Amino acid sequence: MRKILFLAFIISTNVFAAFEMNENMQESYSHIINLEFTKAKDLLEIESIENPNNGFIPLHQNYIHFLTIFIGEERNYFESNYQKKNEIINMLEANDKSSPYYLYAQAEVHLQWAFARLKLEQYSVAAYEFVKAYKLLKKNQDDFPRFTLNKKCLGLMHSFLGAIPENFQWILRLAGLEGGVELGLLELDEVLDDNKYKMYESEILFLLSFFQINFTNNNIICQKYLDRIGDRYKDNLLLNFAAARLSHNLGKNNYCINVLESRPHSETMFHFHYLDYLQAMAYMYKLDYDNAKQSFEYFIADFKGINYVKSAYHKLAWIAYLRGIENNYFDSVIRKGNSLIDEDKVALRDAERNYITNASLLVSRLLYDGGYYKDALLELLSFKVIDKNSMYFDEYWYRSAKIKLKLDYNYNEVIHDFEKSYQFGENTANYYAPMSALTIGLIYEKLEDNIKAESYFQKCLLISDFDYQRGIHQKAKASLNRVSD
Repeated sequence: MRKILFLAFIISTNVFAAFEMNENMQESYSHIINLEFTKAKDLLEIESIENPNNGFIPLHQNYIHFLTIFIGEERNYFESNYQKKNEIINMLEANDKSSPYYLYAQAEVHLQWAFARLKLEQYSVAAYEFVKAYKLLKKNQDDFPRFTLNKKCLGLMHSFLGAIPENFQWILRLAGLEGGVELGLLELDEVLDDNKYKMYESEILFLLSFFQINFTNNNIICQKYLDRIGDRYKDNLLLNFAAARLSHNLGKNNYCINVLESRPHSETMFHFHYLDYLQAMAYMYKLDYDNAKQSFEYFIADFKGINYVKSAYHKLAWIAYLRGIENNYFDSVIRKGNSLIDEDKVALRDAERNYITNASLLVSRLLYDGGYYKDALLELLSFKVIDKNSMYFDEYWYRSAKIKLKLDYNYNEVIHDFEKSYQFGENTANYYAPMSALTIGLIYEKLEDNIKAESYFQKCLLISDFDYQRGIHQKAKASLNRVSD
């Protein structure tokens, strides 16, 4: 009798286990991407009763874990839930092996946990999870070459290879994981344009926007994605983030403020606290210190995650400094938050040396970052470089070059100013020299002089131990790969 029951169980599992993107699963995914996790869980519970062997149930449950960790940045949640990954993988491995979603879903889970670990700087484990995901995806691509959705994960991986620190790159090379930003973006675009996977459009636009901003900085493509998002940023927090970052990157700070002020607010949505930080920064760029201060204070009071806390206190110190108010915000920078990301590392370094740059240079920087280029130049002209200590030379020439580049000055004049910044800042901990080298390289790449471009990208990579090093070196490596091909 036991053998008969066991056989019946095996047969029922093999027959009924499947990946069914039915109405419950479509709606649950839509709620997940809208960060409406409670509504998604309700639908997953209904599906668990009606169709318990649906392979999309564990996959969508993992989406919720991933986004909660990635957006919320709460270590306690990670520690309480990371062991659920094995349960989810086991459930997926017991599903329909003939489905193109069988290996894809397992790869997605490994990949999501890899990114969650990257957020917490668990690089070695993340690298191994990348390898697992990559092998599954490659096999799935061989088995189902017309399954375009496979390229969503492959594109994500190829684009993000530079996020793994150099000392763990050997793991990826050993596994034969190759690619690059350009390949990854092409793969993601292919999925975006495939109408069979229209339901994934918001997620892919979010990913494409992130990579364009951080690795390629192509204004034409950024505008294309911003246009495609349209006014959907009013209903979806991930698209709100994408639209805000794209518009900021395009120098459209007023539009960015409008996007962030129009984001959806609902008790059923998981709070995307980073948008509060972005809104505070957008107010800063407009020199709206009252609203900026209020938004930073709201972010600090409400956010329980690990990143941007030091940076928020750092910006509050800037506001007080520009207003001529005594403050102790640098004490909070030192005592509170973490220093995992570049913005927090820079905040901590400035706080420990009690450093804020010249007021005119700082205001010029803020105006530039908001896209107010003419105002930024006027502010910079009020700073007389010959009357100031040489400690500001690298920053002055860097800001002059950046503004002139945006205002379409002659390339020779722009390169001259960047060269001056490079000369004065090459041996400092400031980022102005490596960024100057990177930008000169990008100018020569645009002029189709790849030999000079490669030379300046190499100059950028030769400088180390400076602020924002990881992000700047990522861009330099991606650029070097382009001109070397």
